Amino acid sequence: MDRYFAMVNTLHAAKRKSFIINALKSLVFSSLLGLLFLYNMHRPRIMVVHSYDPTLDIVKDFDNGTKKVLENEIEPVIQIYYMNMLNKSTIRQRITSGYEAKAAINRFRPKILIAVGDEAQEFAAKFYVGKKKMRVLFSGVKGDIQKFGYEPGKNVGAVIEEPQMHELNILINDMFEGKKNIRLAHLGDTSTMVNLTEKILIRHAWKNVSFTDSVKVNSYTDFKEAATMLSKQCDVLLISSYRALKNVENVEDEIVSDEMMKWVVKNTSIPIISTLGYTVEDGAGAAIVSSAYDQGMMAMGSALTMLNNEHFLPNVLSKVFAVFLNEDHISERGVCMPSIYKSFAVGTQKLFNYHKVHGASL
Repeated sequence: MDRYFAMVNTLHAAKRKSFIINALKSLVFSSLLGLLFLYNMHRPRIMVVHSYDPTLDIVKDFDNGTKKVLENEIEPVIQIYYMNMLNKSTIRQRITSGYEAKAAINRFRPKILIAVGDEAQEFAAKFYVGKKKMRVLFSGVKGDIQKFGYEPGKNVGAVIEEPQMHELNILINDMFEGKKNIRLAHLGDTSTMVNLTEKILIRHAWKNVSFTDSVKVNSYTDFKEAATMLSKQCDVLLISSYRALKNVENVEDEIVSDEMMKWVVKNTSIPIISTLGYTVEDGAGAAIVSSAYDQGMMAMGSALTMLNNEHFLPNVLSKVFAVFLNEDHISERGVCMPSIYKSFAVGTQKLFNYHKVHGASL
């Protein structure tokens, strides 16, 4: 009997020991989860709001630039939001998209908000200018960021881009090797970006290029007429932007996009160039643009510095450029394109409508 009670006591002691051990394990595990939760709650947050969707090359390049900077960073929590403005065809839809972006920002509550592109700034980020608990970094800004409410000394910094006129001048001369006094004209919508581009085109000291005319229009029909007219008066046409054009016959105020460039390419015979990469994707021949990859690196690098220095508000200019080429357009127009441009475009995956039959031309 004594042996039986001894066995029972030993069993109870073992159970109590096992219970205590399991309880301690649960306590340690719960404590670790709690500490991890508190750690994540207090990790600094950076939110990137893109104007467009992640399928666009410029968006992919920007995101890859930010990832490069974050390779060895474990502290900040990053969230990316895409407004997909290219598929918002009316002003009402764009305003709604802005409301949705602001709701996402308010839920995440970032310390640093990076807004990429004019739409992200106009419909979402500008409403956080002057807020004490958040600093805003405008990226992809073409020119004066004061149009979005920026004032020096507030909570806003910027990565600014400008049209790469010097490189564009070299490209035009290379396209028309040996030709003297190449005639260049400009066509665009009436957006702030186009106004900035026009000013830079006018004041640039062109070499062997005669800047003959600049036309800005509001409507789909006027754009077609201007493209037809200018193509008969110049050797090369620079189209800066057409995404702010309106179809005046549509009561919904529809915003025209890639169909416009397709029409222009089909109904003109001269080379078309640009300062924006998406025009080449839509059918234009070539573009020299500020590098979205470099801007992504600059924006995220600046954001990390802003986390460590509450008084740091960057105002920097992106000087690295990228080359976009459309092989079909170049071939159809008989343009002389030095191999260095094609090699650059191929290496950065910015050569569009390239066919294997042209491989030897590289």
